[in-house]
Amino acid sequence: MGEFVARSILHIFPSFGIGGQQRRLVDLIAAFGDRVRHEIVSLDEDLGARALLPADSRVDVRALPLAKSGVLSPTNIQMLRRVMIEANPGHLCTYNWGSIEAVLAWRSLRNTDFSTGKKPIHLHFEDGFGPDESLSRQHAKRVWTRRMALARSMVVVPSFGLEVLARERWKLAPERVRRLGNGIDLARFSGARPALSAGDPVIVGSVGAFRREKRFDRLIEAAQAVATKHLCTVTLVGDGPEMPMLKNLAARVQDDLTVSLPGATRVAEEWYAKFDIFMMSSETEQMPISLMEAMAAGLPVIATRVGDIDRMISDENKPFIVEDGDLDGLAAALGKLVVDADLRQRLGAANARKAMAEFGRERMIADYSALFGLT
Repeated sequence: MGEFVARSILHIFPSFGIGGQQRRLVDLIAAFGDRVRHEIVSLDEDLGARALLPADSRVDVRALPLAKSGVLSPTNIQMLRRVMIEANPGHLCTYNWGSIEAVLAWRSLRNTDFSTGKKPIHLHFEDGFGPDESLSRQHAKRVWTRRMALARSMVVVPSFGLEVLARERWKLAPERVRRLGNGIDLARFSGARPALSAGDPVIVGSVGAFRREKRFDRLIEAAQAVATKHLCTVTLVGDGPEMPMLKNLAARVQDDLTVSLPGATRVAEEWYAKFDIFMMSSETEQMPISLMEAMAAGLPVIATRVGDIDRMISDENKPFIVEDGDLDGLAAALGKLVVDADLRQRLGAANARKAMAEFGRERMIADYSALFGLT
């Protein structure tokens, strides 16, 4: 591997556990190669996404757990200032609300703090919210803080919904907001799945971080209602703070429904190849990477109508997108797909065509290369 050129990026994440933002960054790191040096700081102790980095990666990843409280901490901000000054990056990238103290630390810096005599360019990436916020449910104090803290930054979002929110609710200048859609390696996920044999259960699957806003409990409850009449099982691939709850729920429903929780994976494509239906029961999403992967794998989708999901899904599959919180709707949609293999095949084929047309990784890499001045 050659020497790095004089470009460096400091990334500050609330957590570097496995999630959509982290997986996107791994793809970009591989695409940028030796042209860029990366340093990744996680503000908690979860460094699970480090396992996704290429084996020969020369990326520095470390944890810097900060004291958590309901207010902004001057101590945390001062500590983050020191991290930025020591890293001396060309670009600073912060991610989601959980890194807002890092944004404020950047705002307080001066050019003279850096050996290059130049303060890093700041890019803030907003990809979605935790369980306490959504596009329609915003905390007034956070809205005001984002408006003030991000006024001099470039804010990058993946979805139409977030783009409108940043401009209209957060009141950020239009030239300070840029929408760059996510993309995936389509070839990695496309491929034929084996046909079901008579008597085989239909496998309902999902892939993602086990966080509260993903509401995998609703997925299990909807599948339990269907499993009392039709043969199906659930496989949830991932890990996170909701794992103990999901294990307990899986044990409670085991007389009606088999739920498998195999943990996180580096080879998600192998799991999509085993699924017959992809299901997403989140109460907040924007442009979910797992949905793009499932579509590229040719799977029919049942999902909640949040974020840009209605825009992403094929027209044929749209009747199976239900309102957030509609457990009966999820169960009804699942009941229809479980018993109709031909319908599953038609919806999956339509989703694959749309994924091939719109979700290619090459377009995403080109957009991000231009963002960082690498073209």
